[in-house]
Amino acid sequence: MKTRSWKVYGVEGHRQSESFCKSLKYDFSNEKEGIRIIEVENADKTGTNEYSIIRITRDTAKECAKELDGQLSDGIFENSRIGKIEEIL
Repeated sequence: MKTRSWKVYGVEGHRQSESFCKSLKYDFSNEKEGIRIIEVENADKTGTNEYSIIRITRDTAKECAKELDGQLSDGIFENSRIGKIEEIL
């Protein structure tokens, strides 16, 4: 099991629209896909609308990165204008 986290900023000069939503946690884990947990911390936890923090737990680091790509394109951030993405180490 591996957990990776990223700050997802809004496009330059704009706040991250997702950050205005309530923070959330989904656990889609099952026997077929293995561990699949997605957490998003928004302004109600971070205190800022500059970015949201997405924390992804999967079986491998590579699966975490692939999940992030999916969440940016047609998942949690699909209706957001994405700027800088920075991994939190």
